[in-house]
Amino acid sequence: MRSAARALAASALAAVLVVVPALGARASAGSVPPEVRAYVTGGGLVDRLEDIYGENAQGAGIAFDETTTPGPISRVFHWTDERIAGDTDGKPTRMVNEWAVPVSLGEEPVGVAIVWINTDTELPELAEFDERADAALALQTVPDAAQLVRDMVSSAWFALEDGTVTPLVAGTSGVTGPTPVDELVIATPAPDPETPGDPGTGLGVAIAVVVLLLGVVVAALLLPGRRRREV
Repeated sequence: MRSAARALAASALAAVLVVVPALGARASAGSVPPEVRAYVTGGGLVDRLEDIYGENAQGAGIAFDETTTPGPISRVFHWTDERIAGDTDGKPTRMVNEWAVPVSLGEEPVGVAIVWINTDTELPELAEFDERADAALALQTVPDAAQLVRDMVSSAWFALEDGTVTPLVAGTSGVTGPTPVDELVIATPAPDPETPGDPGTGLGVAIAVVVLLLGVVVAALLLPGRRRREV
């Protein structure tokens, strides 16, 4: 009887492990360093989220609690500069120092945490938190073989697999369905605004012009006197 009960319990546990993904499991293509996984699954990420984005005394913020659950970890890719410029011959994406983690309160998705490895301390940290529930929901199910591409300009998330881009969060990209990556129109960053000139520069030019004019006037006044004396 005991052996039968143990066998039944083991079978049930195995079924649960198959159905429920492991906390902090890798969700897509790209590596997840052990220190990043430990930060996400060991409570460091949740603690930092509560410190920065948690509910304050005025009731603003997110009420993170014991039900706060980080989802699967995905390595993040960005478009290459060449692909943004329209070059479709090279690689369309590049791996970056970012990992995306959807976060839920119980069963309610609340946003996506972006984790990076601080290049000074070489330790994982929370870089930012995207408070979009739809993004958190979409990033729960990134295909295993796909690259998770983050489009910063359009606030979109894409899954890139076998040369096809599928929008997970369309943002302002205008992409509504699977599209060959070579045909994708990628939004380009807005040019940096021109830096206004130093106001002191214009003032200096004006002063120089005034001094020059005064010099001309003085010279004009003195010159006739000299001519009279010479005569």
